[in-house]
Amino acid sequence: MAEKNKNQTALERARLREVVGAQVSDKYCAAAGCPTRGEPILKKDLFPVVLAYPRRTLFYHRSCTALN
Repeated sequence: MAEKNKNQTALERARLREVVGAQVSDKYCAAAGCPTRGEPILKKDLFPVVLAYPRRTLFYHRSCTALN
């Protein structure tokens, strides 16, 4: 079997990122003005924000972080 070159493996990684990004996560947006607040966030739109105190992580859509 022939070895793959860099471009072929890069295309495979890009396809894999696209497939993973289209999956729905189990996280919900914490923004008050989010239009789809009750729906889970797609993994490609997931934007975690870690708070210092109390130590916890909030999740936002990438587009909702500009609203805050």
